[in-house]
Amino acid sequence: MNTFGFYMIVFSIILMLAISVLGYLFSKRQMKNNDSYFTAGRNITVAFMTATFIAYAVGTGLIFSPAESAYLDGMTAMIGYALALSIAYLIFIPISRRIKELLPAGNTIGEFVKARYGNFMFIVVLFVIVVYLFCLLVANLIGAGIAFQYLGGMPIYAGVLIIGIPVMIYTTYGGLGAAIFTNSIQAILLTPLLFVVAFFAFRNLGGTSAVYEGVVKNAPELMNIFHASGMEFALMIIIAVCSAELLNQALWQRVYSAKDFKVVKKGLVNASIMTFPMAIIAGVFGLIAISMGMDLPHTSIGTALVAHTVLPEWGSMLFVLVIVLATTSTGSDALAAFSSTASLDIMKSLLPNMDPKAAVKVARISTIVFAVVAMLVAFKAPSILQILLFADLAAAAAVVPVIAGLYNRNITGKLAATGTIAGLVLGIPLYVIGENLYSFVVAIVISSLIVFIGATFSKVGYNFDQLKETIKSLD
Repeated sequence: MNTFGFYMIVFSIILMLAISVLGYLFSKRQMKNNDSYFTAGRNITVAFMTATFIAYAVGTGLIFSPAESAYLDGMTAMIGYALALSIAYLIFIPISRRIKELLPAGNTIGEFVKARYGNFMFIVVLFVIVVYLFCLLVANLIGAGIAFQYLGGMPIYAGVLIIGIPVMIYTTYGGLGAAIFTNSIQAILLTPLLFVVAFFAFRNLGGTSAVYEGVVKNAPELMNIFHASGMEFALMIIIAVCSAELLNQALWQRVYSAKDFKVVKKGLVNASIMTFPMAIIAGVFGLIAISMGMDLPHTSIGTALVAHTVLPEWGSMLFVLVIVLATTSTGSDALAAFSSTASLDIMKSLLPNMDPKAAVKVARISTIVFAVVAMLVAFKAPSILQILLFADLAAAAAVVPVIAGLYNRNITGKLAATGTIAGLVLGIPLYVIGENLYSFVVAIVISSLIVFIGATFSKVGYNFDQLKETIKSLD
């Protein structure tokens, strides 16, 4: 461990302790009943909603992956990633309205799927949700781990544990309320810090023209807006991110927690506006790495290594804080989302008469188990981008069957499950052999064809009013 690594540990621990204590105090004050653990009291306002959507987006997926995509596939890939994050929030607006209308007392995606489609599709969707949330948490822990490894000269597990343990503790205690409150702190700090770091990085490099000239010199094809691999990646990531976010328990949870639909809509619009420039700024660090001729030891570490190389030590430390804030924000969201799924979907299916207090206890225990397993996997440090893409692919196969079930009365549980499974079975092999774009297209198209063609011959006619009768708040 070098001297900078020592300071990384000190400042990170101080920041994590501060966030954890504030999250604990807020949760203690706001925990009015057991339902509050899962839905934060259902009274979240616009300011908190905006902050939590921004903080959720600005995880390692935004800090590291746009730069990784720019480094590998160029400017078009970077722009595609930024568009994906922004567009996903806009597409979610009308869907969130429908969720709020049909499920005013909802808690999870799983309970909707079970009520709407039955047990078979419920099990399939639970698999998809758990895989997605696990990959999301692991990716964020990897971001922390590789930053501490390559910047501070520490083993990867040091960063994973320094970030993972405090996040596990405050999310276990406070649930969704703790995640949303700490998100607001993280968003307030993250946004200006990212812009400040980028400003000084460009200034120290001689401006944007110097970066552009360096990329043109070292890899001119990556600055071509019509570069084939860049265009393919951009299309793929837009499909991937939009699919994943529409079927994301963390986002559905925020819809349930909002005071009303207007709060959700304003929060999503505000976050959509903010995440685009933030993703572009993060992605530019990948282009800077190319312009400097850097040979990255790990493709996901480009953003952090560039910041560490071109900034003075204080600037590099600021960027470490950006990484810490980013990993904790989305990491806590993934944990809070899983706790609801584990308790209210999985365990309640096994113990239907489980009382609200026991549900919270189960949620807390499952949060700890989930976090520990994720930390163990994160020690292996696969590519952040690749692990997120795999999670997105799982969501892509299920997104149309689930979302269509909010609108179409004629889709049955067998159709939805068949479509999802077919999308997974045909999409995953394509992903494994490196056909990323085709894997997503096949997963979505196949699942869509099965549910919509099947629905034209179905005469079920589901009554959506049943959802309000079936799905109730915890207390």
